[in-house]
Parts: sequence; structure tokens; C-alpha cells
Amino acid sequence: MCARAMLDWHGQSRFCGRCGSITVSREAGKRRQCVNDLCKKKLYPRIDPVVIMLVIDKERDSVVLGRQSRFVPRMWSCLAGFIEPGESLEEAVKREIRNEVGIEVGDIVYHSSQPWPVGPSSMSCQLMVGYFAFATTFDISVDKKELEEAQWHTREQVRNALTFTEYKNQQQASASKIHLTCSGEERKKGSDSKVETGEPVLMFVPGPYAIAHHLIASWAFSGPSSIVSKLND
Repeated sequence: MCARAMLDWHGQSRFCGRCGSITVSREAGKRRQCVNDLCKKKLYPRIDPVVIMLVIDKERDSVVLGRQSRFVPRMWSCLAGFIEPGESLEEAVKREIRNEVGIEVGDIVYHSSQPWPVGPSSMSCQLMVGYFAFATTFDISVDKKELEEAQWHTREQVRNALTFTEYKNQQQASASKIHLTCSGEERKKGSDSKVETGEPVLMFVPGPYAIAHHLIASWAFSGPSSIVSKLND
């Protein structure tokens, strides 16, 4: 992931943002520097933080999952969004949830983080920061500019999606797509993430390569009160 992110960053940073002159690699590629003697601006890899969150209704034992139009059919995932200037991580979690699905949340619990170098081409060094967020309102109002659809899913539905026999085949296809993307092959020839089998997947989520999978799976297979108990830690 580091190599892919650095290669993309070098490709995007060939010119100085201050004076427009060419930049060259320095310190074995750890940074770049403007060749203009009057400028000599030093450039370092830019990190773009993203919050990704699983919205939980602890009373009804369910979570919100959303779909983007670019997703393969029947795939659902966590909500996510970039942090805006002057915003804390927790503020970004609440804003993104409100903007995308119209739900207000109260308590927020940190889960984990993950580097993600396969996002938009202009943002090659993303850092995904994962949270559980507990809903205080429950009516979904989808922003169609952000999502194609969003729904509440019960624990049973999510567990079934994670253990369905076809899920493994779909995840192998998704993992292959990520591998092609990281190696640059997808940009050259594209890739097809469809899997031809006799039985269709009713619903599935991103595979273990993605932090979304671990947010969803850790909730689905934990005891109903285990995540709630972290609020008191």
C-alpha cells in the first residue's frame, strides 16, 4: 500500500504549487523539492483523512448500511466521508451521517484505522479512521448525490451475508480487483468483479481487505452489549 501511495503521489507532484517549476525526488523518494533556486519549496506526501462509521441502533439491534452507484450489485457498506478543515474526527462522523442519511448520532466509539491508497487519483494517501456511532434518531433520508440507497439491517441479516457460501466467491473477486488496482493493472484494462455462480448473493459487504468489513463483522459477531460497554471504558 505504501509503494502504491508513494508512486501516485510522485506522479501528482511533478510541479511546484508555489512557483510552477519542476520538482525532483529527494531523500530516496521520501520528499520532492522545487528546482527553482528562488523557491526551493520542499514537498512531502499529503495524507487525506477519511472517517468511516457503522451507525448502530442499539435498541433494535440493527445498523445502517449504504450503497453507492459505483458498487457492484447487492453490495452494502459503511458510511464514510472526508474531514473538512477545522473539523475534529468526531464532528466529521456526525456531519457525514447527518448529510448522507439524515440521522443524528450521540455516542461515538473508535474502532481502528487503515491506510487506503486506491481512492480518487488526486488523493493517493488516504487514512481511513473507523468508528461505531450510536443513533439518536432513526428515520433515513438519503442524499441521492452521496448514496444510491441506505437501509437499516438487522444483526441476523448481516450475519447471514457474512456467512453465506457465495460470499467467499464475491470476496475473492473483490480482493482480485483491489490487487489489480494497487498494481496499476485496472487502469490499463479495467476489471470485472462479477462472479458467475448458480446461486446469487442476496447481500454482501466489503471483504477483509477493507476496514468496513471489520467494522461490520465485529458488530455482527459480538454480543449485543459488548460495543455498548465500551462507552463506559
